[in-house]
Amino acid sequence: MKLGRRHFLHGAAGTLVALPMLDSLQVNAQLAAPPKRLVLMYTPNGTIQEAWWPKNVTSPTAFELNTIHTPLEAHKSRLTFLGGVDLAVTGVGPGGPHQRGIGSLFTGRELQVGQFLDGCGRAAGWANGISVDQRIATEVGASVPIKSLELAARSTQADVQSRISYAGPGSPLPPTNTPLEVYNRLFSRLDVPVNVAAQVVARRKSVLDSVQQQYAILKAQVSSHDAEKLEKHLSLVRDLESRLGASAGGGCEKPMSPLSQDPESEPEMPEIVRLHFEFLALAFACDLTRVGSLQISTALNRIRYPWLGSLGNGHTLSHSGDSDTTANAEIVTRHTWHSQMLAHFLDSLAAISEGEGSVLDNTLLVWGSEVSKGNLHTLTNMPWVIAGTLGSRVPGGRYLQFNGAPHSQLLLSLLHAFDVADNSFGHPDYASGELPGLLA
Repeated sequence: MKLGRRHFLHGAAGTLVALPMLDSLQVNAQLAAPPKRLVLMYTPNGTIQEAWWPKNVTSPTAFELNTIHTPLEAHKSRLTFLGGVDLAVTGVGPGGPHQRGIGSLFTGRELQVGQFLDGCGRAAGWANGISVDQRIATEVGASVPIKSLELAARSTQADVQSRISYAGPGSPLPPTNTPLEVYNRLFSRLDVPVNVAAQVVARRKSVLDSVQQQYAILKAQVSSHDAEKLEKHLSLVRDLESRLGASAGGGCEKPMSPLSQDPESEPEMPEIVRLHFEFLALAFACDLTRVGSLQISTALNRIRYPWLGSLGNGHTLSHSGDSDTTANAEIVTRHTWHSQMLAHFLDSLAAISEGEGSVLDNTLLVWGSEVSKGNLHTLTNMPWVIAGTLGSRVPGGRYLQFNGAPHSQLLLSLLHAFDVADNSFGHPDYASGELPGLLA
């Protein structure tokens, strides 16, 4: 077998199984820079400020994580909190605060005129610009099979309050809510429709079983380090495959609960979120994509989290007064769970070797919400946190505080972190350079 550093094993029905980067298959592999990857993460309706921001802060690098982020303690050195960054652009254009907040969150643009109504009867259209993930994807995603992967849990309606990613003005990208669809997109032949691909998957023998002979040949030609990487990767793929119904005999059956086709199922939401993160980690490991996003619910957010004992309507909880300690505790519990899911994703990326480090070392995740305080609809001092350092381009372990910086500066800084040489991003009235001190 004549092998390159990126190798694909051929499985049943012509399926390609992409393998991780194998350094030992190329003499000068150490000279190749690892790919950069971006993830956008959205959770709705702001946060409880007293439980979000770092505490016992004595300097930008000396602080303790607050309640919501305690599950991320192992990754503290990779976290950057951004205080005092405002959605200044929401001061222009139509729509209510939730609409304007989510529409501008990753686009930096105002909303178009339209007929989508918010809870108070105000109307607006889609966001008026491309989102930062899609601008970056045009640069880093051109050489991979999937330009970007948009994922969601319980975001099935088509409304400005349910979209965070835009291909351009008025062009939102609908996210995929079911892991099975994501699985088929990643591992079925790209020219086969999803419904046909699902039938093929159900009929054919396990792809991994069909490539064992090729794998044995490949393993004999790589270093012990790369052999270990192959073992971990194939174990991850087989684990994911088993979660989607693969039987012990190698056949693939229709997924059983909790992976039903109901994207609005309350009991299945934790598994859907976890699988979305695992699929995204696997897609990064295979270099199938380099840009992804995950949104949990929408700005409407009338959902419950029964597995946490949180049975309140999310939107209603966020509008409770500051003195409603019960409602506030439910919100904190939900956000702490979000941090737990994020920690699992970061752990998965950290476990995938790449060069002298891991995939996590070359990934940047940006977590935001469409408002700051839900009960006041504030659009200042937004709850931003960045996870990852992108190869030390964004130093971690910091709490940076600004004084009303427009978030377009953050978005432009993200472009520059990925070597996109644009001079501005978002609404021209708020495009005033990078966010000072964010990038190394």
